[in-house]
Amino acid sequence: MWIVVSLIPMPFLFHYFETSQHPERADFLFVGTLLFAGLVGFLSIKVKVGLIILVNVITIIVSVWLGTTFITPPNEGWFKPIGMNSAIVLTGVVLVVVVLVLRSVFKHVFSRE
Repeated sequence: MWIVVSLIPMPFLFHYFETSQHPERADFLFVGTLLFAGLVGFLSIKVKVGLIILVNVITIIVSVWLGTTFITPPNEGWFKPIGMNSAIVLTGVVLVVVVLVLRSVFKHVFSRE
């Protein structure tokens, strides 16, 4: 179950919804992304950290490819100063860090029982 959820290209989906679907009102993205990271962190309690990072690197690569294919910014300054691909990679890296932190928290909480 963990692998299926982890392979969802969340960095792409975050920026796709932010730019294409709801450019003026994307309040749900932060909460939705945090819930996604919590779910992946919970499901990855028994998975090795190296495998988590590997799967997320694959997801980031797929997200960059999907971003270049499907994301059209509403204006030229949307991804300034770092660019769209860098923004997607940065979002993916932040997401991996959050997943690993939440995994540690869940692992610590459930090991006490």
